[in-house]
Amino acid sequence: MLLVRAIVRTADAPRAGLPDLVVVSADGVAALATRSDVAPGPTAAQLREHERVARRIHDAVPSLPSRFGQLFADEPALARALEGREAALAQSLARVGDRVELAVTLLWRNDRIARKAPVASTGRAYLEARAVREREQQEAEQVVARLIEQLPCERAFIRHRICPREGIAATIAVLAARDEVTNLQEAVLSFGERSAEVSAVVHGPLPPYTFAA
Repeated sequence: MLLVRAIVRTADAPRAGLPDLVVVSADGVAALATRSDVAPGPTAAQLREHERVARRIHDAVPSLPSRFGQLFADEPALARALEGREAALAQSLARVGDRVELAVTLLWRNDRIARKAPVASTGRAYLEARAVREREQQEAEQVVARLIEQLPCERAFIRHRICPREGIAATIAVLAARDEVTNLQEAVLSFGERSAEVSAVVHGPLPPYTFAA
C-alpha cells in the first residue's frame, strides 16, 4: 500500500529530498508516498511522522500536502487517481506555490466564557440559549472582520471558521508568502493583545493543508 504525503509538480519530484519516497507521476503532477504494509491508524506518532514528511517536502519544493490517511493499494491505483484530478491539482499547485499556512486561534477571554448561557431545560430557556449562541457568532464574525482588515495579505488567502468549539471565537487559516510570515505573526499577536474580547495564538508556518483541497 502507498500512503500519500504530498502532491508536487512532476519536474520538482526529484528535488523533494527524501530517498524513501515513492514517486508516482502523471504528465504534470506527481504524488509522493511512502510504502506501508498495513493501514496506519491516526495515532499521535503517525500524525507527527506525516507532518514531518509533509513539512520536509514543502520546505524543498512547492507542494500540496495530503491529509493523513490517503491510502492506495498500489502504484497503478494511485496513478489512475492522479490522472482523474491532474488539471485541478495543477491549478491548486500554481495557486499555492511555496506559500505556507499560519493557523490562528482566537480564544474568548475569561470574562466572556463566564457569561456562557446555561443548558436549556425548557422551551423558553432553549430560545434564550439559541439567542446567546447567535449573538456570540455575530460578535465573533465582527472580531474576525476587524482582524482580517489589519492583516497585510490578500483576502483570497484567508479562510475562517466561526465558533468551532467551546471557548473559541474563530479559527483562521492564512496562506502566506514566506517573507510575509513574521509580519503576519506580529499583526495577529498585536491584535490579540489589544483586543478586550479575544486573545490570539498562532501556529506555524505549516504546510498549506487548508488550501490543498
